[in-house]
Amino acid sequence: MQNTRSRITENIQYYRENNDWHGVIEEMEKLFALSGDPHIRVRIGDARRKLNRRRDAIREYIFAADLFAHEGSLAKALAQYSLVLRLDSSNENARLMRELMTRRLGARDAKPASMGHRAPQPA
Repeated sequence: MQNTRSRITENIQYYRENNDWHGVIEEMEKLFALSGDPHIRVRIGDARRKLNRRRDAIREYIFAADLFAHEGSLAKALAQYSLVLRLDSSNENARLMRELMTRRLGARDAKPASMGHRAPQPA
């Protein structure tokens, strides 16, 4: 499998150097099939933007955001939903999901409320 990954990665690099974004996308799809890494979906979105396929890029960014959220990478999901909203401020799905991720991050990072315990006082 490592040999396959290496070959795909080399192909991606070759296509990038030659500004062949269709080739990049095709190879990245293969790489994603092997790993399921959401970062690859982000890179596919970037390649689609290079081809001026904004709507397709937005779909990729949302797909990546959903994958990040599913794996618990809420900050990464939030970043992708925010990117979608920079590209399309009317995207209600991205807006709702960004709000949800923001709330989840806030709840996760919030310090527990005082339960009536006092900090130890110096003697």
